[in-house]
Amino acid sequence: MDLVPAIFNSLAAIIVIFMTLPIILALPMMLVIPIGLFIVYRQISTQREIRVELLETKAGIDGTIVELLNGIEVIRISDSVELEKQRFADKSYYLRKKEMKHHYQMAKYDILKFINEAVFTVLMIGISVYLATINVISVGNVLTAYLCFAQLIKPLEELHRIFDELAECVVLSEDFFNMLELPCDFSYLPSQPQDLTKIAKPLISVDDISFSYDDGTKVLDGISFTVDEGKFIGIVGPSGCGKSTLSILICNLENSHDKAKIGHWPISRLSRHDLAAMIALVPQNPFLIAGTIRDNICYGLAQKVDDAEILAAAKKAFLSSFIAELPDGLDTVIAEGGGNLSGGQRQRIAIARIFLRTPKILILDEATSALDNTAEKYIQREIEKLIKEHNLTVLSIAHRLTTLENCDEIIVFDDGKIVQRAKYHELIESKGIFSDMYHGRIK
Repeated sequence: MDLVPAIFNSLAAIIVIFMTLPIILALPMMLVIPIGLFIVYRQISTQREIRVELLETKAGIDGTIVELLNGIEVIRISDSVELEKQRFADKSYYLRKKEMKHHYQMAKYDILKFINEAVFTVLMIGISVYLATINVISVGNVLTAYLCFAQLIKPLEELHRIFDELAECVVLSEDFFNMLELPCDFSYLPSQPQDLTKIAKPLISVDDISFSYDDGTKVLDGISFTVDEGKFIGIVGPSGCGKSTLSILICNLENSHDKAKIGHWPISRLSRHDLAAMIALVPQNPFLIAGTIRDNICYGLAQKVDDAEILAAAKKAFLSSFIAELPDGLDTVIAEGGGNLSGGQRQRIAIARIFLRTPKILILDEATSALDNTAEKYIQREIEKLIKEHNLTVLSIAHRLTTLENCDEIIVFDDGKIVQRAKYHELIESKGIFSDMYHGRIK
């Protein structure tokens, strides 16, 4: 809306100038346009880098604020307020210095644009008056020249502003276009719906799967195993040995390249809808939304459930007494990320979800690490009942080895490889990593 009128006004002024004024006066007047555009070009090209840097620095300060809010308890207990104030002051000073440099440069180019217009205004008046005194043009042409030049300058100023704003918008929009260029999530690529009622044996099969992260760190190295339906499988090993990475691959959150299967289907060829119906993952740090306890327990459910079903699931997750003590019960509002709950309460809400879903495969990734012994044993019994009632298959990743005592089999990882497979008591009695972990010789 601003650009088109400015261009047409400029063109109209140029046409009138060449139609009514001699070429000796019209040509010098036109020089104001290329010089003005050159100044704008220099302004845009020299300020682009600093605009990008300012954008990134402001985003960094926003991130610092979020970081400080998330760590407020640690800051208070460590009495590191002065340290954080200084860190924030240093970042603010850096941003302020960059802003001042940017505004100084912008002011310099604005001055150059003003000088360009002022010089050519004086030059045009001087030439036209001189031509009138020697009778080349009339006195009326002097007024015409001034009015036409003024009509040329005004849209030119508008074009300067538009081009500068456009350059700033391009910088801001580059992040958006970069996001559009990101590859699509492979797990959401179109796939054929499958008949999940007919699943071949074994239920889960992993065949010589290896995995490395982008930095080249190899996490899994030639892992192979199978799990039959209805089995309770424990997965243990030292920290960083690849246990959680395996769960991520089975959930198709990373590409297994058709080496992980459910039945006869490669996991990477199943749709997210099919996987959500078959697999439930309870991570160590569960995802909670800013909403009611009811909203969080029912999060991700495809079907509607009533409060009686929700309370039944909460009871199995050892949440009943906690909910009963709340004045609003299931309508109690949870803060973002469950900030007003303990770690154990967050985990129990996430566990309550599985009793409403009853998937075919349940993956517990340190899902009870924040629970006390009483709550953990209670929930463990309920999960074992669920296995029997619904022929559920469970993969339980745990550091607390006692939670795996009733497993059908335990798979022991070390350095990205499977090093032991046996039952709980067999592993304790045999030499190896499991026995060392059980007796506290390794963590």
